[in-house]
Amino acid sequence: MAHYLRGIGRRDILKAALGTAAVAGTPFAFTLNGMMAAQAQTNGDYKALVCVFFNGGNDNSNTVLPASGAPFDDYASARAGLALTPAEVRPITPSGGYTGPPLGLNPGLSNLQSLFASGSAAIVANVGTLAFPMSLQQYQNRSVTRPFQLFSHSDQTTSWQSGIPDGASRTGWLGRMADVIGPSFNPSQLLSPSISVSGNALIMSGQNTLQYQMSSSGPIGIAQLSSTTGINNSLEAQAWYRQMLTRPREHLMEEQYRSTVDRAIRVVDETASVLAAVPAFTTPFPDTGFGRQLQMAARCIAARDGLRQSRQIFYTSIGGWDFHDNLLTRQLARLTEVDQAIGAFNAAMVQLGVAERVTLFTASDFGRGLQSNGRGSDHGWGAHHFVVGGAVRGNRVYGTWPDVALRASQDVGQGRLLPTLSVDQYAATLGRWFGLSSFELATVMPNLGRFSNQDLGFMG
Repeated sequence: MAHYLRGIGRRDILKAALGTAAVAGTPFAFTLNGMMAAQAQTNGDYKALVCVFFNGGNDNSNTVLPASGAPFDDYASARAGLALTPAEVRPITPSGGYTGPPLGLNPGLSNLQSLFASGSAAIVANVGTLAFPMSLQQYQNRSVTRPFQLFSHSDQTTSWQSGIPDGASRTGWLGRMADVIGPSFNPSQLLSPSISVSGNALIMSGQNTLQYQMSSSGPIGIAQLSSTTGINNSLEAQAWYRQMLTRPREHLMEEQYRSTVDRAIRVVDETASVLAAVPAFTTPFPDTGFGRQLQMAARCIAARDGLRQSRQIFYTSIGGWDFHDNLLTRQLARLTEVDQAIGAFNAAMVQLGVAERVTLFTASDFGRGLQSNGRGSDHGWGAHHFVVGGAVRGNRVYGTWPDVALRASQDVGQGRLLPTLSVDQYAATLGRWFGLSSFELATVMPNLGRFSNQDLGFMG
């Protein structure tokens, strides 16, 4: 479990040893709130959030789009050779007083089309990073602070994941949620409530919460203890190494290091054992990189009792969305991979009987411009996102559907959408369902007070 030791410095070890951040299981033990913890256990309360991050900026205009009529004609005119045909679009019929144009989905989104129709999926329109609410005129005359380095992959990914687009942060909003809610709901934790199945992610890092990184195959062990690559491939040497870690040391930092590694090893062993007992799912997951990530998240959810967790937060991601070229073919393949995995994940949640307690949501560094560059689309801003789960108020579009045309009311240039909903509002709606109070949400999303509507209504 080499990733446990990376990033743990002298200050972290001293803090842990002195009791200001006691190390336990993985990675840090929380100060317990006994009353809330007892209540959560008595009520059998369980909830999970699953983030699906599209690295590279998904093209929103070919993901959710006008399906017919003049709005489709405007879309097709702006897209030129990038436009889908009416026959390719999968129609959806939003309820809840939707007054925009007829809408449809990319042809690769058959499962999401079905989930939307059944009320288990919703679309949140034109979400993006905003430091403050902003009109097109304010954008043009620069009278309101913009997010730092708009249209930059790395900077906008940081802004999305930190939730602080006008400042620096070493933590992300899902990690800060874990800081707040972990002590109350996971008092006897084996794992951190913040679990990444896709490497290190800023969004999962908290002030006191370190994300637990897993591969899509399971916990990542220490290389020296591997049965194939361990110390001289010697079981005897590996047994000696384990025994050495059980002996307390007098030196404060040495003891803390020993204790941390020893606990990390035990966490790997216990977690692997708990996951091994999870039965197979009725609906098989696709054998793709992203499919395997969601399958591991589903296995951890199935093992929630053995892992002693009543709150879990997962990070998954899929890259390759920077379609400056060959947009139609490449995006269809990516969206199909995502759709198949989400379909299998939803079926697994239904099988486990926790569909109403697990919410999956999408995110991306930014959307893309409506205007064609000839073969693809360039970096944009606002985008449409999906929220999936039994607690979602589905078959609806939340937010204001934008005019999909060049030089429209939300076009900041090249058909790039000025967001009408902020990441703050999106995150707060998820956080409120997850169990955070208004006071706690203001801590998790420090800019939230700048936006009037702090609950978008897409969660039951």
